[in-house]
Amino acid sequence: MHREFWYFLGGMAFVLLPLFVYLAYQRSGLSVDRPDRVISYREVDGHTLKLHVFEADGENPDAVVPALLLFHGGAWQYGDPRQFYAQCRYFSRHGLTCISAQYRIESVHGTDPRAAIQDARAALGYLHRHAQSLGIDAQRVAVGGGSAGGQLAASLGVSLPLPGESADTTPAIRPGALVLYNPMLDLAPCRPDHHLVAAYWQDVSPMHHIDAKVPPTLILLGTADPEVPVPTAQAYCGAMQALGASCELELYQGARHGFFNRRVEDGRYFKATNERVLRFLRDRGYARAAGG
Repeated sequence: MHREFWYFLGGMAFVLLPLFVYLAYQRSGLSVDRPDRVISYREVDGHTLKLHVFEADGENPDAVVPALLLFHGGAWQYGDPRQFYAQCRYFSRHGLTCISAQYRIESVHGTDPRAAIQDARAALGYLHRHAQSLGIDAQRVAVGGGSAGGQLAASLGVSLPLPGESADTTPAIRPGALVLYNPMLDLAPCRPDHHLVAAYWQDVSPMHHIDAKVPPTLILLGTADPEVPVPTAQAYCGAMQALGASCELELYQGARHGFFNRRVEDGRYFKATNERVLRFLRDRGYARAAGG
């Protein structure tokens, strides 16, 4: 009897252990946070830059769908496309093809934010040129990003010039909408992160290039963010609205920089920010309803 008991426990462990591992894997989100494909969009200075694509779920293979292009944060020095994997999978389930883009950063490529702006422009241009093969609607490409990535997205929205690439002939395509997570909008002297762009800040500061053509914009910001003070975002929206453009500012009380990431504060703001972005995009014809 004693031997049979241990055989029984061993058999149960053999059956249940893989199940527990599988459930833990599912709970971690790693099982779903992988792109459906990774494609190269630019070759520059010996580097291949890639787009991590999460294709819209449940769509007719012949249908074209809206797209959301996202740029990670990291002060133009660090980070990679994995930051937005979780958001991309969420949005793909609501009818968008979501793309998390790689771009040149200081720690890997030895570049500064001007190179990142060039890459952001190239990524958006690639989506427009290859819209048919990607199955996306070129007229419904929204762009977003977090922190430094938010600055890149905003730069496309205000159509900043391409610093350091005077020979570039790529048309200045603007996104259809902008989703900015605690974005670096004002890089003027005495502002956070000015020191990173001090020699050329006027060329890369979205705040100083706002015009009436900036697409509808949603800014998500924590009230306790030391990098992006609330008055900065308010001023940005105010400047847009004064020119007749649409800007919405969603504030999250007590939240700090990077609050929207899934692994920050156990995902406290992850679901709420996703739903807010989805509502913004849905109202503009970019996504299905939250229950869709």
